[in-house]
Amino acid sequence: MKKKKKSRKLSPEQMQKRKENAFSRKIRNVFLNAGFTYIVTQNIHFTIGNRIVEIDSLLIYENIWLFCEDTTLASTDKDHILKKNEMMNEIKNNMSSMVQKLKERCPDKEEFFDKYDVGRIKPIGLYFSETHLNLQDSDYERFSNLTFVQPKTLEYFKWMTQCIKHSARNEIFRFLKISNEEIGMDSSSTNSKKIKAPIIYPRNFVGLNGSVTRNKVRMVSFMMSAEDLLNMSYVLRKDNWDDSIDLYQRLIDKEKIKTIRKFVAEKRETFYNNIIVALPDTVRFVDKNDNTKNINEINDLNGDYQLSIPYEMNSICVIDGQHRIYAHYESGLANQQEANIAKLRKQLHLLVTGLIFPPDMTLSERIRIQSEIFLDINSTAKPVNQNVLLQIQRIINPLADVSIAHSVLEELNQDSLFANKFESSSLDTGKIKTASIIKFALKYLVTLNPLEGKNSLLYYWNGDKNAVFNMEASAIKDYVKFCCATLRVYFSAIKSRFNSEWKDPDSKLLSVISLNGFIIAFNRQLSINGIKDFEFYNSKFKEWNYDFSKEKFQYTSSQYRKFSNEILRDAFGLDDENL
Repeated sequence: MKKKKKSRKLSPEQMQKRKENAFSRKIRNVFLNAGFTYIVTQNIHFTIGNRIVEIDSLLIYENIWLFCEDTTLASTDKDHILKKNEMMNEIKNNMSSMVQKLKERCPDKEEFFDKYDVGRIKPIGLYFSETHLNLQDSDYERFSNLTFVQPKTLEYFKWMTQCIKHSARNEIFRFLKISNEEIGMDSSSTNSKKIKAPIIYPRNFVGLNGSVTRNKVRMVSFMMSAEDLLNMSYVLRKDNWDDSIDLYQRLIDKEKIKTIRKFVAEKRETFYNNIIVALPDTVRFVDKNDNTKNINEINDLNGDYQLSIPYEMNSICVIDGQHRIYAHYESGLANQQEANIAKLRKQLHLLVTGLIFPPDMTLSERIRIQSEIFLDINSTAKPVNQNVLLQIQRIINPLADVSIAHSVLEELNQDSLFANKFESSSLDTGKIKTASIIKFALKYLVTLNPLEGKNSLLYYWNGDKNAVFNMEASAIKDYVKFCCATLRVYFSAIKSRFNSEWKDPDSKLLSVISLNGFIIAFNRQLSINGIKDFEFYNSKFKEWNYDFSKEKFQYTSSQYRKFSNEILRDAFGLDDENL
């Protein structure tokens, strides 16, 4: 029997190099899966303008050139960012020189460098960081030559390109704010899809008249090719790069996509159930005399019109049916399944029901209606993830206690104390789960409607309470910031006392059980102590000894209040008679 060779222990420098290579490879694979071409530029120095520059990688799709910088630094290095921002500025101002240098250094890729005139090339600087970059609005303005790709965003793109390959490219373009007109050859023609014989529903045919707001929404059904839907659709997935509240869709399911794609390739049939979408404001209806009509001028069930939709990527918002659309994705693989699907993308038409919102309806109101429809459709299907349900609740009713709590937790996640420690996406691994914190502890602390005889943080807030109840966004934001600031002071004292445990991933200090116990204890002592400063909480915790190791921490998920009893008794010197 042969002896196994002992693995050679790597030096710290070798381990760091391996880490850097793995991160670079991850970035490269994401964009290769999306159909970009990778140009090797690492360790090649170019004299561009007044600088000698080195580009970690260059990724090209048609005339879109992505100049990429990646870093595995554990903290945000603004000097490094500044250097790369200035480098990108030099490249943008000297693109002719950049193209010529690339031709000289990479002659085997010359076809990519000659395909477009220099003036048509769109250079974009991307800055990838393996750890979260803590940047302020002023930083984004200062480093305006760079687009920052946070770890969460890269994970999202990785998942999407693994699921739908080349068809995930539109997601990347949406992130980069690139429109159809900027990709490929310049064209002066306007492109639109004409849908023959759409069914335009009169107002009284649909159930959207349950409120004054919904009564303004019109509905139309039509058939559209899978290819066109792929090229024109986008989905408001809560796991993407956007921090907006107006995101409610689930992450795409890889196995579900595979199953549906196999069905399409083998059966060569379309689906009989509707895709539900929100159509852009730019849709128009054209009668048989080629006269344009506004939908509000059409109140009869009429098939004499054509529906005209501008052919623009990321313009049709999918409310339900994303898997049926994206199962037709372009894989870029030279296999039989892709050959079959490539034909079917053009041939098969899906039945689509589109919502047309009045142009003056706010985005938030549109998203609220969309999320309600999504929830109605999916309430009897596969159980909706708790985080998705909380997000939809926040859109539908921003004043609900779980909605306020959700916003507070998101704000804390941006704060230096809890920076990026909470799970904000289903792609996050090893982070603190949020749903139980919101539902079993935090919502009672921040609620706008506490139980009789109880107070919440609203009682201690000096802001405009009436404006909050009138759903003024700025007032709600101010209250959320107040709640976050209050909790920051409290938990700063806890971190000060248990600093090593706070940093130890094996400690139970930052477990859901522990955090809920601390929040409940804070809430229960409020009526006695009110809101205090750091020195007060520090004085309570600095003499409190507690073992948060996995072996010694004794509480389970149903014992939040029991743990809070121990905190109140041993740290705050309170018992049931005091509370």
